Amino acid sequence: MVLKIVGSLMVICASSLMGYVFARDCARRPNELRTLQGLLQMFETEISYMSNIITEAFHNISNTSSSKVSVFFSATVKNLMGNPAMNACEAWEKSVNENIKMTALNNEDKNILMSFGKMLGNSDLEGQQKNIRLAISQLKLQEQKAEENRKRNESMFKSLGVLGGIAIVIILI
Repeated sequence: MVLKIVGSLMVICASSLMGYVFARDCARRPNELRTLQGLLQMFETEISYMSNIITEAFHNISNTSSSKVSVFFSATVKNLMGNPAMNACEAWEKSVNENIKMTALNNEDKNILMSFGKMLGNSDLEGQQKNIRLAISQLKLQEQKAEENRKRNESMFKSLGVLGGIAIVIILI
């Protein structure tokens, strides 16, 4: 009897933990999108007012942030330093493709980052600024969608975890 109670509690705790993990992942995406917007604004400042080249600007940005999305900037710097024949566009696309799974970003976010990268280093300062602002505005829309999704799904995941565990215990007993 004691074994059944202990087993039941373990099942409920495990399924509750799963629900809370899914809820946490749901909340990570809006935060990462906000951070990415801030990093892109820093990039705009770096190239506009400090007149830094892309490699130097990305290096400064990756050193100032400890967020998971800053990996795109540091990986781009590594790609550019490791292969001098690679241009900024190719280095950015490679870093996004290799590191997107380490973040909570989805395919729509990836497409925005890829379109941002296509214009990277291929236009003058004004074109770069417009490209950055476009990417930031698109990421803001994605952030709003992600925040709505978080509000809608976060409590559902938590409840489903607990209730799913209770349902499994009832079925097993």
